[in-house]
This record gives sequence, C-alpha cells and structure tokens, in this order.
Amino acid sequence: MRALLSRDSTASIALVAIISNHNKFLAYAFTPSLQVPSTSCSRHFFTTHASTRNAVLGTKLHSTTNAETISSNGATSPSMQLVEQFLSQYETSLEEGQQWAHEFGFAEEEETAEGAFYAIFRAIRKMDSNNGISSEGSGEKLLGLSGTPFYVPAALLAKAEENSSNRGDSDGTNMFSNYFHFPHLATALEEDFLDAQRGSTDNRKGWQVSAVSQPTGSSFDDARMTLSQVKTALESGTVIFNNIGSHIPRLAGPTLASTDALSLPGALNMYVTAKGMRTSAPPHTDRQDVLVVQMEGAKRWRVFSPPTDGDVKPNADPFARGKGEDSIPLHVLLEGKTARLGTELLMDVVTREGDVLFIPAGFPHTTDTVEETEDADYDTSIHLTFNIDTHVWLLDHLSVRNAALRRSGVSDVLAPQSFSASNAEINLYTGKVNQLPTLLRSQLVDALPLEFLDVSPSDPAFAKPVVDNLTRLSSMVNEATDGSATISSDSLQQALERIHSYGSSILDIHRDMYLAAVEEGRLRQAEAAMTAHIKDSSSSSKITMTPEKMQRLSLFRVRPFFEQIDQVKKEFEEWCVSGNTSAPSSSDPDKAPTSKLDPNWQFTAPLKNGDEVEADLGGAFFAAKISKIAGNNYEVVFFDGDRDWLERDQIKLLKPPSLSPDGDEIDTTGLTKKEIKRLKKKMEKKKNK
Repeated sequence: MRALLSRDSTASIALVAIISNHNKFLAYAFTPSLQVPSTSCSRHFFTTHASTRNAVLGTKLHSTTNAETISSNGATSPSMQLVEQFLSQYETSLEEGQQWAHEFGFAEEEETAEGAFYAIFRAIRKMDSNNGISSEGSGEKLLGLSGTPFYVPAALLAKAEENSSNRGDSDGTNMFSNYFHFPHLATALEEDFLDAQRGSTDNRKGWQVSAVSQPTGSSFDDARMTLSQVKTALESGTVIFNNIGSHIPRLAGPTLASTDALSLPGALNMYVTAKGMRTSAPPHTDRQDVLVVQMEGAKRWRVFSPPTDGDVKPNADPFARGKGEDSIPLHVLLEGKTARLGTELLMDVVTREGDVLFIPAGFPHTTDTVEETEDADYDTSIHLTFNIDTHVWLLDHLSVRNAALRRSGVSDVLAPQSFSASNAEINLYTGKVNQLPTLLRSQLVDALPLEFLDVSPSDPAFAKPVVDNLTRLSSMVNEATDGSATISSDSLQQALERIHSYGSSILDIHRDMYLAAVEEGRLRQAEAAMTAHIKDSSSSSKITMTPEKMQRLSLFRVRPFFEQIDQVKKEFEEWCVSGNTSAPSSSDPDKAPTSKLDPNWQFTAPLKNGDEVEADLGGAFFAAKISKIAGNNYEVVFFDGDRDWLERDQIKLLKPPSLSPDGDEIDTTGLTKKEIKRLKKKMEKKKNK
C-alpha cells in the first residue's frame, strides 16, 4: 500500500494529514445532532408497522401543548396554513423538479427522487418569498427565530405527487421512500474512505464527539472505517456523517437538488441511530434552518419555541444552544413559557420513512428512538438533515450591517467584547445582540431573502427595500443601546453587493463539489457494469482499490473545494478591512505598538486557555477555542463541542498578543465608558493581588 501511495506524493501526504479529519471540513457549518442517553426523556412512542401505518395518520401520539395544531390528515404545525401552502407549492414544483432531474441525467423518462428533492426545496423558497413578518411583528414566517416548524407525513406528499402526475392511488409511499437504507451505507463504506463521529453519552456535560474509528496500521484497509466499526458505535450512540452529500455519490444528487432549488450553498448530514436509544439527540438548537427526511426506521422529535433568556445568558449563541459549555435540559424546556428558558413545546411527532420535518434555526429540539413494543419492524433509524446555511455564509442582515461598519472603520456596539476590525471569526450571534428587544433581535439576525443570490444586488427594486430595512434596524439598535454608530445607505449598499459576490462564489464551489460527486458515482456504475462478468465468476465480492481509484476517493476529491472556500473567505476579510482607515498609526504615540510583532505571529505567538483561534481541519481553518495545553500540543473546542488535539503550527491565533511591558493591554472595542472603567478596575485588583 505504501508503494502504491508513493506514486503520488499528494495522495500520500493527504492520507496522513486528513485521515482523522477529512469529513469535518465544514465542522462550523454543519451541526451534528449528537446522541446522549438521558434519563429525563422517559416518555415512549408507539411503533406502527407499514401495513397499519395509514390507519393512524391523524392520530395524536402524545399529549402536547396548545401551541401545537394537528389536522385530520396527520400533518402537524403551529400553523396549518403554512402546511397547506407547503403541500400546494410542492405539488406545483414537481414538474420543474423532474425537468431539473432529467437535465442533469438522473433519469431519462421516469420520475426520480432527485426531482422530488428539488421540488421540496423549491416549495420552501416560494414560501419564503410569500411569507414574512412586518416591522410590527405581524404575519407568518418560515425561517429563523420567528419561523414556523411543521411535520408532513409521507402519505400527504404521495398524494401531492399523484395529483401532479395524474397517477392512480398509491400505497401511501412517496418518492423518498426506499431511497437510502442501511445497505446503501454499507456499500458506500466499502467503495470509499468515509469518516464519522459518535455522540457522547454523558448528559451532564456539553456535546462531545469521538471518532468512530482510528487507523490501526499504515495500509489503506487498516486506516479506513469499516461497517463493523459503525455497527459497534451504534450500540452506544448515534453515528454522525457530516457533509455526507459531498462524499457519497448517491446522496450528492439530493444535495445538489437542494442547492439548486434554493440557490444557496447548502449541505447534507446523515444520522444513523439504533432502535431503543433513550436520547438520540439531547436538546439543542442549530445555526441552520433544517429540513429532515426520514429514510429508514422511525424517530421521535420534540420541538420547542426559542429560549428567551438572552438577558441572563447574552453570550449563549441562540443558534448553538445545548452545545459546548451551554446546556438546555429537557426538564427545563418542558417547564413552559413562565420558566427560566421561556420555551413552549410546539410539536411532538414521530417521523417514519418518507416523512418530512422542518425546524427553523434557533428552535430547540430533541430526539429518541425508544419503542413501546419489541417487534418494531426496523433495526436502525436513518434520517437526512438538509441545512439551509444562510447564517453560516453571512447571508443575513446582521452580517451585512457588521460588514458595512467594519469597512467604514466604525465600532459595532453589538460586536462581542473580543471583536476587532481584523477578526470576523468572532461569533456575531453572542453578546449584546441577545439583549436587544426580542422582535428587533429576530429581525436583525433574519436571513436575507432566499432569492438573494439569484437577483442583482444593484437592482433598486430589490436592494432599496433591503437597505431601507437595514437602516431602520440600525437606527433601532442605536436607540436600544444608546449607541451613535452611523451607517450610510451607500455603505450598506456596498456591503450588500460584496456579500452577494461572496455568497455567489461559495454557492458555485458547492455546486461544483456536488457535481464532482455525482460524476464519480456514474463512473463507478460504469466500471461495475464493465467488470460484472468478472465478479460473477469470482467468489470474492470485495472491491479492489487500484491507485487510480484511490486518487478519486472522496477525501482527496473534496479537499480542493474547501481550499477554494478558504480563499474566498480570505478575500472577503481583506475587503472588510481594506476600507478601514482607523487602524493605529506609528505617528500616533498613544496608539503605536510598543514593539514589533513576529510577521508570522498568528502561528508562533504563545497560546493560553480560552484564546479564540482558527484550527486546521485537514487543510481548512475554522473557528475554535483553546481548552487545554500540553507542551506544544493544544486541545481545541469547536462551537458544536467537537474537540481535537493539534500542534502549534496547526492553530491560527486571531488576535495579536499584547506587546506592552506589563502585558496588561485590553481590547475595549465596543465597550461603553462605564464598562471600560469597570474592566480596568477589575484588572488592577488582579494585578495587586
């Protein structure tokens, strides 16, 4: 194996460098639902076999709050009007979806699941265009903190498909049924080099993940994850496949469909859970609006309204609650709107094969696979989670406002304390933004319209309403914080256009990545057809991994795309600070540095616990925090709780170290005079101890 790899030094180096991290390239973007058994989740749900499934559609499986609405056909949502609109839009989008699928060669004539995946996300986009909340807070909205979750059973989707194609009655299954089952995963593990994590089981701490497998030798077979290892991991938690749409060709089609239908850079995660897990995902929120499609088995979901404890925990990211150091225990969530978290149980549903569930960003949810009966007709629950990544890729109002301020060199009163003009990796969703009035915060972090990347940002018909809204929100922020930051309409317009360019580049890279996976799948099918006669005469069904096939493995195929993403991010950062003329000048003795920094200080300066950094995940750098130090090795923690040990040259420090003789410089960006005075007193006391 070493000899084979040595023929291409790139392959050899990459296999060593990426082997444990390759599938976590977008760890910050794709939020895993980690599996933590919890004694607080004691209620069970009833299993329904396929033969009797339609008989219970519309049956209420659990007691729920008044906020939940259940129709007679089994759909569930606080707004049945949105459910009806979704089904109508899905039905009218199916023809467009099938045309898209045929253009990309997923089928010659017959209807395909890929076309149905396209239609489901086209429906989401149309609903986003037709719904919205006014400045007074009235109206209905689909996405974000003011959004609306909903659940639609497979039979209703099948009915919409029948109406669209004039087919006869079906058995209640839809185009998503039978699309991806456990045998498909087994094949993918044999054909490729995949990575996965297993969720921790300590419900007293924040989420942690550990690798399902570790290399046991230097050969290819010793290094890659096996089906046996996945099955072992399933005994103690859910197995999480992040960004799996770029790795498994069969899942690249649906991921490309969602990306094209929404015109957004999206991603797909897959979660595999054994039957009988008391807590398959502890309560948490996600940065993405997510659409779940159940592929196999069943899973119970409880969905709550967003927490309202921003005044108490302003530094808790509303889109990452229940992760890392934060926790939102189930029993506290269930205490209701008058309790500490101020949440309300909105939905309590069970997804089965072909069912669809939509959860807006920031809405806590928890899952389990505990059964009342022992004769459940499945062993594993598999669901796909499609991420609508607006907040991940700066496609929201808060990011446009912040970019405009940074470009103009104006201090952002909402920026976290450690934020600086040269550091955009600090989490904008923490800090004072969470102490704003609820409606203002919700509108500020709202995503830009889903059509954003399909229109010209310089078109007044589109841009003017967005810029006017941003001007209004910025004025309200000043009123709420006693701030005085002034942002011109021209500055907001420039930021809007630059973020449009940034998002369009990210979108193109994602499309190319998924298209590459689709093409790889077709190449594998052609190769399998050409060698079928050889396999028929051979007693062994094991796939032979040649050097040429090895170069096409997903860990090598995906890497260049994320290198491109890193470059696009870097260029955007350079734009944000290039217009900032307020940087310290050497002619200003009060602001000039006291000594010269090492030009490579980001990779050489000493690190300490708590430092905000970017950490290397297989060649791409993502936001993290230092948690432990052992010599020249550092444990970093990512926002979703994932941890890894890295050497110093794999970690990029974001903020320049202090150069003052006493080492007591403090960053006062965004602080009021009172806060600066209080902080200096605190540091003086610490110094005198």
